[in-house]
Amino acid sequence: MLTKQDLQQVIQDSINEYPNLAPLYQAGDPRILQHLNAMATMLSMLSAQVETSMAEPYEKTRDSTVLADSAMRGIIPKGTPSRVRVRVINKGAEPFQIDSGRTVLDSAGRPYRIETSAHSLPGEEVTFEASQVYQTAIKHRVFGSVPFYSIQVPPAEDDSHLCGIAVADSAGQFEHRNRYVNCWADERIYHVEADDRQRVYVRFGYEGVVGVQPADGKEFTITVFRTSGAIDVAAGSPFSFEYIRSPLEANIELQMDAMLVVGQNPMDMATLRDLARYPSTYDDSAVFLGEFDLLVRKAYPSLRFLSVWNEAAEEAARGPSWDNINTLFVACLSQGGEEAVVQEAAVGQPDPAPETVAEADLTATQKAIRATILAADDSYKVRFFTAVRSKIAMQVSAVVSTSYVSSDIQRAMRDVLLKEFGEESAASRRGSNKPLYQRVYALLKSQIPALSDGQADLKVSISELDKPRPEIWRFVAEDSLTVSVTTANITTPSWGG
Repeated sequence: MLTKQDLQQVIQDSINEYPNLAPLYQAGDPRILQHLNAMATMLSMLSAQVETSMAEPYEKTRDSTVLADSAMRGIIPKGTPSRVRVRVINKGAEPFQIDSGRTVLDSAGRPYRIETSAHSLPGEEVTFEASQVYQTAIKHRVFGSVPFYSIQVPPAEDDSHLCGIAVADSAGQFEHRNRYVNCWADERIYHVEADDRQRVYVRFGYEGVVGVQPADGKEFTITVFRTSGAIDVAAGSPFSFEYIRSPLEANIELQMDAMLVVGQNPMDMATLRDLARYPSTYDDSAVFLGEFDLLVRKAYPSLRFLSVWNEAAEEAARGPSWDNINTLFVACLSQGGEEAVVQEAAVGQPDPAPETVAEADLTATQKAIRATILAADDSYKVRFFTAVRSKIAMQVSAVVSTSYVSSDIQRAMRDVLLKEFGEESAASRRGSNKPLYQRVYALLKSQIPALSDGQADLKVSISELDKPRPEIWRFVAEDSLTVSVTTANITTPSWGG
């Protein structure tokens, strides 16, 4: 890849071929330098794009390619609403009934839909459950009936995320059917898809082939459900009704009691890029028996750690057992951190063995993961292990030119490595994470310009486990990363120097 400096050097070497311009260039005339610098900048940007395109068939690096890949897989930018339990304190002298379907607001003004009703006597405390979701309805009239007619879902006007869509007409509700699977002609079904710009569409069928093709003039009601995704609500924080319906509500106090289900944001670019490594034709079924990991990650993209392995990997780690036959093993940690995690004894030494999670100790996330796996293939048994935290010991030493400040380079190298291999990185969310030397060298040289100058040198050492196990959660931490930078007089060898 040609940089801006490379192109400017070529300009400088050839400027003497133009005797009238050379003095102006050497004097730094902006009328000359502006045009040349602009062209050098544009050509360096084009060179970077060409370099990326050469690697694109092997590793999806561009955001546009990753978004196109996710659209092909049917991944919708969809959030998951939080579910909370709200405490009701009746300070009045009369009983009070709270009906499901009403809307309450938290201290940040986020709307919640009440899912369970509650009846409170005077002086009594009761609870109800609510989901952080609100809905809007749009009307659409069909103009120009075509096969697989589509309706674009309007984007949100706030920071909320799409979490559900319902479609109805004058005859009633339509049923959602993913990718028209098991659909007959004239069935009232619809499909939801997204394009490479993350625009979401509701798509209907093809007359006489699959589903229903809307006729001209047909009117649809699209109900869109939205949520704020991952939120943080403090215990005891106040809630209030969206509208006051009765004077009795002035004596009702609402407080946050507990977070039952932690919400999730749509997949970020790092997660989508991670999913792009899986087979493109995977369709949420059990056809690719080795891809239950993708099935779970696609359903729960905000998991901090996930490892799914089969009996072969389990027996390679702990030996054969009759209980391992036809079993899938899962170790995970949700965004809220409710699952138990085993801590290593020392950095790089995950001595503790994982613990089998009993049925009574399964969290809501673990139960949901098991239900997702069994929905794909119910012939498996699913067993959960606790994840084992293991910090990767990494030592990096570099020699750079004296023209750089060593402390600045050291800080920049730490930031780059922790972002790529740290606890919150996409790479550490997988089991058996192992930073590759070639990846570390290439990453540091591309992100730290000081390491590409002259005879700057770099040395990396990464600790490895004696016996890797699939439940080990490996990542580079602040206290396991050692970076040392020294400066030296580094010059490029030249004639007469």
